[in-house]
Amino acid sequence: MMKLVVLLAVFSVIVGAQKQHQQQQHQQHQQQQQQHHQQQSLPRYKEIPIVNLENVLEVDGKFRYSYEGGDGTRAAQDGQQIVVNNQVGTASQGQYTYQGDDGKTYSISYIADENGYRPVGDHLPTPPPVPAPIARALAHLATLPPSKDGPGRKF
Repeated sequence: MMKLVVLLAVFSVIVGAQKQHQQQQHQQHQQQQQQHHQQQSLPRYKEIPIVNLENVLEVDGKFRYSYEGGDGTRAAQDGQQIVVNNQVGTASQGQYTYQGDDGKTYSISYIADENGYRPVGDHLPTPPPVPAPIARALAHLATLPPSKDGPGRKF
C-alpha cells in the first residue's frame, strides 16, 4: 500500500510539473504574438515634421501654399480661378522637390490649367521629336488663311 501512495505522489508531481510547463509555454507564445502584433502595427515610415508652412486663400480665388519638411522635401503652388467656355476651373503652377529611395534629389515643376497637367523634370521621359515630314506639313498648314466657313471642318 505504501508503494501505491508513493507512486501516486510521484505521478502527481510529474503531472503538475507538465501542466506548469505547458502554462509557461502558452504564456510565452501569447507574449510572442503580442510582440509580433505590436511590431506590425508600428508605422512603417518615420514621422517627418513640417518646418515651414504657408497657406493663403484670397477673396478673388487666388491662392498660394508652400511647405517644407524636416527631411528637405519642399512644395509650392500658386493658382487662381479661371473661366473657360463658361465653366469655372483652376489654373495653377508650382514645383516640388524630394529625395528618392535611391538617395537622389528629384525636382518637378508644373503647370495645370485647361490644357491639362504638364510636368517638367530632368528625370521624366520626353516624347520623341516630331518627324520632319509632319513638321513641314504642320508649318505649311499654319500659313494657310482661315477657311470661309469658320473654324473647323464640316463633314
